[in-house]
Amino acid sequence: MSAGDAGERTRREHSVMRAEGVNKMSQIRNVAVLSHSGAGKTSLVEAMLHRAGVLSSPGAVEDGTTVSDVTPEEKRRKISIYSAIHPYEWKGNAFNVIDTPGYADFVGEIRGAQAAADGALILVSAVSGVAVGTERVWTSSFERELNTIFVINKMDRENADFFRAMSSIEDSLAGNMAAIQVPIGQAEDFRGIVDLIEMVAYTWPEGEAVKGPIPDEVAGVAREYRERLVEAVVETDDDLMMAYLEDQELDSEALKKAFFAAVRANTLQPVLMTSALKLMGVTLLLDFMNEGVRSVEHHRPLRLERGEMPPLGVEGPFVARVFKTVIDPYLGKVSMMRVLSGSLKPGESLRDHTQEVDVRTAHLYVPKGKDLSEVKELRAGMIGAITKADAVRIGDTLAAPSTDVVLANIRFPKPVMALALTPKTRADDDRLSEGLSKLLDADPTLELVRDPDTNETVLWGMGHVHLEVATGMMAERFGVNVDTAPPKISYRETISTTGDARYRHRKQTGGAGQFAEVALRVEPMGRNEGEVFDWAVVGGTIPSNFQSSCEKGFRASLAKGPMGFRVVDVKAVVYDGKDHPVDSKDVAFQIAAGEAFREACAAAKPVLLEPIALLKVRVPDRFTGDVISDLNGRRGRILGMDSEGSVSVISGHVPMSEVQNYSADLRSMTGGRGAFSLTFDRYDPAPAQVAQRVMADAEAAEAT
Repeated sequence: MSAGDAGERTRREHSVMRAEGVNKMSQIRNVAVLSHSGAGKTSLVEAMLHRAGVLSSPGAVEDGTTVSDVTPEEKRRKISIYSAIHPYEWKGNAFNVIDTPGYADFVGEIRGAQAAADGALILVSAVSGVAVGTERVWTSSFERELNTIFVINKMDRENADFFRAMSSIEDSLAGNMAAIQVPIGQAEDFRGIVDLIEMVAYTWPEGEAVKGPIPDEVAGVAREYRERLVEAVVETDDDLMMAYLEDQELDSEALKKAFFAAVRANTLQPVLMTSALKLMGVTLLLDFMNEGVRSVEHHRPLRLERGEMPPLGVEGPFVARVFKTVIDPYLGKVSMMRVLSGSLKPGESLRDHTQEVDVRTAHLYVPKGKDLSEVKELRAGMIGAITKADAVRIGDTLAAPSTDVVLANIRFPKPVMALALTPKTRADDDRLSEGLSKLLDADPTLELVRDPDTNETVLWGMGHVHLEVATGMMAERFGVNVDTAPPKISYRETISTTGDARYRHRKQTGGAGQFAEVALRVEPMGRNEGEVFDWAVVGGTIPSNFQSSCEKGFRASLAKGPMGFRVVDVKAVVYDGKDHPVDSKDVAFQIAAGEAFREACAAAKPVLLEPIALLKVRVPDRFTGDVISDLNGRRGRILGMDSEGSVSVISGHVPMSEVQNYSADLRSMTGGRGAFSLTFDRYDPAPAQVAQRVMADAEAAEAT
């Protein structure tokens, strides 16, 4: 099937669903599908949509025919880069499943999806078990109080082992995890599932599930895991715990009721299994989600910046939070939002209380994969979209004008890696600003810096792949082509002692000439005290009307000192000079003061200053020695180490030049389990050998 066929299939088959979905708020379920990269999220979503009747057949990631991965970049890399929202109905309830990227660089899409969801479906590969991405999405889902269901996927793959994967979940993740299914056969022999709640077996002899008794070969394992499940449930219910300790017979209905209550409250995390490619266990998962995912009316209390949140319901005033922005070539800016309270119809007044701007709502939509379907109303619990609200940003609170409430913003990590961008052509230069603006609108984990010292446009992101995709999107969607390179380090220079110089500027061109002579001295200032100009001329050797000219020359010369970099923390004092009654003028004294300043700085033992970053590295304890040793090799100075359970947070000051590629290096060093933040702290004198190398590189670059 071609990509075009897949898109047509999506549009056609999504159209069979009612645009407004199920009417009652209690019937809506919003679920983020999360995992480490490669666990099979997109394939499972395809299988779920197929079983729910949305798709006639599931697409394949390898073929580029899935309804989630539709951009050329996603098809080329065979990974999800953007989150995709897919609605379906199942036995009376309306679900929005949000397929998310697994690659850590695209954490912005993951965090946005979690902000829109009430529940999380975390996939674990039956082959590789818990990976670093699993740990991260579990931690962030737990922090957001999403009720979480684990799914061990790829049960049909070679070397698949449910029990090994289950052990990795229990050993690696803090929680009250309990398997509610055990397999009949594994890997190539995977042929069925035992449901530990009903204690029945399901097999797939000809594609469709057949219910039957538990085979003898797994009866013992089923009883063992059933007992574990019961113990996990009674720990969440005092009455059941009392009966259990007194060896009373537990009522099966009371046990089942307590189980689902604990799952929805996230005091117990159930573990199921599937083979997405063979469609095994998918219907059981859909059935379980119907009761196991909390409804939107039971959304956890929301953190507020100001105001008071109205009750979650259709009857209250409208309140929604924007969690994703898409730049569509035809519709422009599309702001996707999770409606928390009230309802909204086209044309009704709306206000962005975060930005304090009014918002027009001519048309309302619900997302379906990469398409939008227009609706007549958005109600509490729904995921909707508006277009052309240019001022609205991700995380903003949209509400009725009379409802003064602002939700706490979605927390996104700070970017950690940078690229300098250079437009390829003049036309690209003209379009660069607009392209970058759209790029930043769609991705809050990107940050743009225009460095005044190096005159570079620098784009910061979460890693190499993230920045590659971002610059690729500028070319593909916005027609802006750029060359990229590691950004230049913003070195500066200062002086370490006093210096003195006198400079005479004389120029004669046949008519009126130019003449000025300036004597000045320079003195070092304390760090971050700035650049100071002083006038100490006595006796009128330089007329006072040229004082401002001398200061202009001094300020202009700060841009490039004797070492070739911006001069900081220096004081210049003009104390003598000469003028000419005819040829002295403003420009002459600017030139003379500037040259005198440069010569005085050269005589004042200039010092190269390098930017120092405050680096905080968060790694499992077993990697602390490797990280500290590596930082020492980068000329880092360790400030301290804090413990957070089995995780250490190492803080240190490190030269910026030593951590330009730290994202990839830390990932390699820790198997992807390390994370870090990087912020500029201060400028410090660079060692002599570093200064020599930097100056040699600068001279070589200037010569080319």
